Amino acid sequence: MIYRLNRLLLCAIFTGWSSGLFAGQLTVSPLTMNMTATQPNAIYKLDNGSDMETFYQLQLFAWEVIEGKTQLRRQNDLVVTPPVTLIPGNTEQTIRIIRQQETESDKEKSYRLIISELPDTEKPQGANVRVLLRMSLPVFVGGEDKEPQLTAYFKDGTLRIRNSGSRHAKISDAFWFSADKDTPHPIQKGLMGYALPDSEFHIPANKTPPIGAIKFFSATINGQSQTILVEG
Repeated sequence: MIYRLNRLLLCAIFTGWSSGLFAGQLTVSPLTMNMTATQPNAIYKLDNGSDMETFYQLQLFAWEVIEGKTQLRRQNDLVVTPPVTLIPGNTEQTIRIIRQQETESDKEKSYRLIISELPDTEKPQGANVRVLLRMSLPVFVGGEDKEPQLTAYFKDGTLRIRNSGSRHAKISDAFWFSADKDTPHPIQKGLMGYALPDSEFHIPANKTPPIGAIKFFSATINGQSQTILVEG
């Protein structure tokens, strides 16, 4: 059962379901949170679709990408409340993200909301399970009137998408072209990931096109088609 929950979770995160995130018996909406630079709070809806009450822990971290790898760290800009909640079966609950201090910046700020299902330690079978389910949802603050600025290049055998702009780039439905731009070569359908401001998104090695063959990288960026010349 635990394996099934985790598998559903991964499918939901990486295929980019838009209306809400479903994993196991929990539905979360919205999938991506966008807050303005001065917005005091934001609301999520958590719907426990099972017949059993379930405990959930909620944590909010600052999100960075360094050398293509996600880094989560503690932060004091925002707080999620309640941090731990018991949701009865077949019940919806509201949780809030509340601003604690100013988050205004010349660049959009990025966070991750982590929702973890906690075991019921009063049940013998629950005491032996640490985490049944874990979700990681993107939260962006202050991205209005800002735009990503993308370039692409090869380094160490990896295709890298560099974002020197002031807003995240959500990369989906990616493919590449050779110099003649004749035939599109699919890299991945659906959501690939995010290039955060002043960060890079690294195309996984097993999806990276051959060096010298690729001339253009194309993808849906924040809902719009874009083609980028690959340098080098």
